[in-house]
Amino acid sequence: MNRAGIAAAAICAVVVLELIAFGKAREGMLLLAAVPVALALFLLIWTLRERENAERDEHADDIENGPLEMLNRWQARAQMLADRADGSRADWDRHLRPLLAKEFELSTGMRVAKNRRATEAAGILQFGPELWRWVDPANSALRDQTTRAPGRAALDEILRRLQKM
Repeated sequence: MNRAGIAAAAICAVVVLELIAFGKAREGMLLLAAVPVALALFLLIWTLRERENAERDEHADDIENGPLEMLNRWQARAQMLADRADGSRADWDRHLRPLLAKEFELSTGMRVAKNRRATEAAGILQFGPELWRWVDPANSALRDQTTRAPGRAALDEILRRLQKM
């Protein structure tokens, strides 16, 4: 119930009680009028406190979703991706290869779709033939669950070379 509704209900209750008591107990009219007013005041204070608590909780949610929460999510995602480096080739191809290939494209400014041979030559030059096969977006085998991924050492080396670019 909003404030206007509480005030209207209190006024109606006061009027009804005073009409009832007008003929029978004039000396008790003040007390009869005070009860609904006190109840309305109590409800009004209670709704204002509830609204203030809701705003405080909303502000706390904003703080929780702030920079610290974003950093924690980023670290959790980075840890999950690093764990994929020790999994199967399918895990690598599904989760790491697209990210690494995209970073390579952004770093070099070359799009694989535009000039595949130039991108491949730049990749071999940057990573060497052994590491390029783990970055090359055309060398994906999403169903290969038996072959092992190259591991964290290869991922670290790929990231180090990407960082140098």
